[in-house]
Amino acid sequence: MIYYFKILLFITIIIPFNQIDGNKNDYFDQNNNLNTNKNMMPNSIESQIIDQHIDESNYMVGSGDVFLFNMITTNGVITLDLTVSPSGNVLIPIVGKVNLKGKTLAQSYDIIIEQCKVKYEDAYVYVNLIKLRQFKVLLTGNSSNAGMHIVTANSRVSDLFENIYTFSHIDTILSNHILDYPKNIIISKDISVIRGDEVIDVNLFDYYYYGNKKNNPILLEQDIVSIKNTNKLTVMGEVKKCIRVDNNSSYTYRDIIEMAGLKTLNSDLSNIKFLNSSSISSLYGKEKNRIANIDPKYRSDTDESYLSARSKTLNGIIYITNEERLSNFLNQNPIDGDILIIPSVNNWIEILGGVDSPGTYSFEQNKQVFDYILNAGGFSEASKDIYVLDVNSGTRKQINKYYIPRPGDIIFVEEKVGFKRWDRVKDIISISASISSVLLVLNNVVGNN
Repeated sequence: MIYYFKILLFITIIIPFNQIDGNKNDYFDQNNNLNTNKNMMPNSIESQIIDQHIDESNYMVGSGDVFLFNMITTNGVITLDLTVSPSGNVLIPIVGKVNLKGKTLAQSYDIIIEQCKVKYEDAYVYVNLIKLRQFKVLLTGNSSNAGMHIVTANSRVSDLFENIYTFSHIDTILSNHILDYPKNIIISKDISVIRGDEVIDVNLFDYYYYGNKKNNPILLEQDIVSIKNTNKLTVMGEVKKCIRVDNNSSYTYRDIIEMAGLKTLNSDLSNIKFLNSSSISSLYGKEKNRIANIDPKYRSDTDESYLSARSKTLNGIIYITNEERLSNFLNQNPIDGDILIIPSVNNWIEILGGVDSPGTYSFEQNKQVFDYILNAGGFSEASKDIYVLDVNSGTRKQINKYYIPRPGDIIFVEEKVGFKRWDRVKDIISISASISSVLLVLNNVVGNN
């Protein structure tokens, strides 16, 4: 009897309830069939690399963002991905179109849940952002990369430049003189983001040197990234803090070095190096490119001489090692785009070539080259002339044993190489034989005439 009563109760209550909203129920039945094996399982989401968690109260939702949407009602469960349309809407079946244009992520969650509650008062609604949108920003100004570039909704200005810039000639020069030089600071340019009426200064120098994210903003739709040639002055190397500051007519080189502060034990101001980003760029001129495009076998001696001379200036670094010149230099006004490099103190001398124990030796004031050579075991049997190589400029000059080297100098003792002398003798014999043959032929020709 109880069994039949349960069947009657099911027929009179459950079936009529299901017929109240037949259209909705059909949708949920269809959706459940479709999503039983798919949407109820974790969605397959493309891997996204971000530098920090998304702040729901600040993140602005935009076209291309994807939400994972889950709604549970008495009629069933619906799980699907909601993609924000180009007009800023998401379309939820049964519920309809929901506008999220100009809303933060937190506001978007609230709006979606509220709209669903209007249709299904007792529904449980869950929404979560699972994929960030991509969009284009415009890069303008003094750059060969000017144009539209694709970024994601979590990209900073630095991410844009890391994707489109490669090592420049200035970066190459600086990396040869500064240990662990960060190439992406774009040292020869000033960068700003134009966002409506607001101009945001970008400081990638502080970002890469000190991890300061404040002036490396996250990009938004309609942002314009402006890049211009700089007037900033830079001090790097053995200083308390590497700096990059706007030029001021009242500044001297001494002033900006004092701003950076010397590392008292490691800094060598007497071997200061500097270059100018603008003048370095001008070294790559039309004449050099014209000659470089000519096949070497068709170049004139003048062309080859020009290329040779130009290659010696492309390192762009100016060295000041004279005490009087250094004092005059420090009191001068900087030029826009100047970069100063303060090297570390080199408390060593290296001995190469014709000595018994070549290697590196501690520097001692007023000590002559001959004294260092004695420390290195004295001259070898094949030793010849003595040269000093300047570690900064790379120049070489012949010296005598009484020369007093500077810290960091490389002393090269030339060795006599025997086999080359024999090669020269063979060359002389070969040339003499050729000349004799020519003379003999000429003598026969003349004699026959």
